[in-house]
Amino acid sequence: MKGQDAVNDLLSRTKAIVETIVDGVITISDRGLIETVNPAVEKIFGYRLDELSGQNVSMLMPNPYQREHDSYLSNYLSTGEKKIIGIGREVTGRRKDGSTFPLELAISEMEVNGQRMFTGIVRDISRRKATEEKLREFLARTKAILDTIVDGVITISDRGCIETVNPAAEKIFGYRLDELSGNNVSMLMPDPYRHEHDQYLENYLHTGEKKIIGIGREVTGLRKDGTTFPLELAISEMEVNGQRMFTGIVRDISERKETEEKLREAMRRVHEQRIKDEFIATVSHELRTPLTSIKASLELIIGKAVAKGSDQEKMLITIAHKNSDRLLLLINDILDISKIESEKMKLNFKRVLLHSFLETAISDNQAYAEKHHVKFVLLDCPSKLYIYVDPDRLMQVMSNLMSNAAKFSHQNSQIEVQAGRRNDGIRITVRDYGPGIPLNFQNRVFEKFTQADTSDKREMSGTGLGLHISKAIIERHHGELSFDTVIGQGTEFHIDLKQQLQRQGSPQ
Repeated sequence: MKGQDAVNDLLSRTKAIVETIVDGVITISDRGLIETVNPAVEKIFGYRLDELSGQNVSMLMPNPYQREHDSYLSNYLSTGEKKIIGIGREVTGRRKDGSTFPLELAISEMEVNGQRMFTGIVRDISRRKATEEKLREFLARTKAILDTIVDGVITISDRGCIETVNPAAEKIFGYRLDELSGNNVSMLMPDPYRHEHDQYLENYLHTGEKKIIGIGREVTGLRKDGTTFPLELAISEMEVNGQRMFTGIVRDISERKETEEKLREAMRRVHEQRIKDEFIATVSHELRTPLTSIKASLELIIGKAVAKGSDQEKMLITIAHKNSDRLLLLINDILDISKIESEKMKLNFKRVLLHSFLETAISDNQAYAEKHHVKFVLLDCPSKLYIYVDPDRLMQVMSNLMSNAAKFSHQNSQIEVQAGRRNDGIRITVRDYGPGIPLNFQNRVFEKFTQADTSDKREMSGTGLGLHISKAIIERHHGELSFDTVIGQGTEFHIDLKQQLQRQGSPQ
């Protein structure tokens, strides 16, 4: 009786095990027909035992696994060749509702009362597959990030040996992974950083004192070709499968450093320009005040010298007066250049009747005409055309063009001023019939401190700044100053102003 109890106990234990394990257990005959299933099978596939008993086990698989299973079993019974018996494999299961899922299947052979049978152990691996898929997606995303970020990523062992690098690191340093793997990361740094890095890491491993770990710092990188460059380095610690490792994030900051240097240079120049402007403004003011007084005094003396002085006295006083005029002109031009270069020249735009403006320009510059024995003539100009300009600055340009024309014209010749509509604005032209601008000087006409050499022996005073200032003034009007010249025939200077033309009585 005790033996029977032991058998019953064993059967009970075996039954309990089979009925409680999470894996499905299916017994099938040597023809592949289902004989028993445990509750896990019913749960996995959604069938009851009475729906499965006597059915071919292939009903639990979709094609092509269904056909393959029948052929595998038939082939084994005929030849003894094992293709699925005793071998675990992944297949696809089919539930009662027709849905499919990933299934791990292992089939083993047994003999019961002289009858060959097979046991199938099945496991629903849907959750594991989903986890693996998420892991694959995560790894793919991580790889894509590491492969595409512009920063270099280098992983190193606790001894500083390179294990992996991303493409950005290869590009930054000029090495391939196979050239770096296994080498000390300090190979990417010149001395003294190379020696310091080894010391820092060794010190951290022994004392735990962090000098570079977790701290971003600027160092110098060393490329494969031996060139060095500024590098931003940040090292962080991590643990992988119980092993201490480090990740280095590196960034080539050459461009940033270059930009910073340009910014510092620009700030230095601005500071120097400001000091220069202040100096020029102060000195010019201090010079202009006494010079104005000297010029006025000389004018009074000239009047008396004409009546009572000797020829030598008259000559000396006249020279002094001319030089005071020239010095004042130079001071004013230097002030204008300073304002233009520091962009501090302010324009006061007004509505101006063009015809009256040009008549005033001829009248104001009549002294130049008389001095050089030429005549200013106003030709064509619309009588009731208004323009929007800074009249004082535009008059400064006209005076410069007209005085230049007078200086470089033949005696008793005529200098013509005219204006008219052109495209979306107007053109003012000052024309002389002098020798023209020499070919070797034409590309330097608007440069600072330049004056043309001519065969004319008359005195050609000036600072060489007038045309440069005039061009800047016209450009501040959003216009253009240009010229046409023919050697031996004369020169035309053109002021082109792009603006909405206004007739008398129209709104501004």
